[in-house]
Amino acid sequence: MVEIVATIAIIGIMSAFVVSRFIDGDSFNAPVLRDQLISLIRSAQQNSLGRPDVSVTLTPDGAGSTATITTSDDGGNMQSVTVDLGEVSLSGDINITDSCGSTAGSDTISNAAPMTINFGELGDLTDSGVTGSTGAVNSALRICINNDPVASVCVSPSGFAYAGDCDV
Repeated sequence: MVEIVATIAIIGIMSAFVVSRFIDGDSFNAPVLRDQLISLIRSAQQNSLGRPDVSVTLTPDGAGSTATITTSDDGGNMQSVTVDLGEVSLSGDINITDSCGSTAGSDTISNAAPMTINFGELGDLTDSGVTGSTGAVNSALRICINNDPVASVCVSPSGFAYAGDCDV
């Protein structure tokens, strides 16, 4: 009986090491990026209440291997997080509520064209979008991650960020 328990324990330990070699680390990058974005956007919305000029900026590095998410106000940076992108592609747009799976984001988010989300004093969105195509957000702001509806982020005009397609 002791030998069977010891054998099962050894097989369990060995299988944990073997399975970890088959799982690709890049498969976790999209959900981590999505969750970080949602968390920082919600935090920025809370910080914007009664305070003007609060924004969140999503800026991939030039090589596309990492992205920096920065929350700032007129006094400077409030919070900054860098996440590993791996094989993640980013695009976004405003006022398009189609699924990221059926209609990809119209603007690629890059180092030269970051996504900026600006909040007003009431926590609602003001002029936002990818640099070069910003405007008033009337229906939603979309950040498509790998053009996957589940991994994407939507921000309503009232400033609330949530995972998934924009269904407003």
